[in-house]
Amino acid sequence: MIGNTVWTKFGDNCLRFGKVVEEKIKDGWAFVRVDWVDDEAFEMDRQRIIELRNYDKYDVWHRVDKISFFNKEGLIKTINKL
Repeated sequence: MIGNTVWTKFGDNCLRFGKVVEEKIKDGWAFVRVDWVDDEAFEMDRQRIIELRNYDKYDVWHRVDKISFFNKEGLIKTINKL
């Protein structure tokens, strides 16, 4: 999975895009660590939560059934048709 492009939804209407940089198996589940790009909205919310609750509720590992894999070139080709 390393090198694959992924996306996930954050909040009500934000999309996060990134590349898988690491993978592991834990308790029978596959997890990946992602290098997210242009992720300022998420990072701002993360900092806000840390300041309010004094802990980080987010994990850097994502279970693979909670993210979506996609082909970057195919997606760009489809978007350009709009």
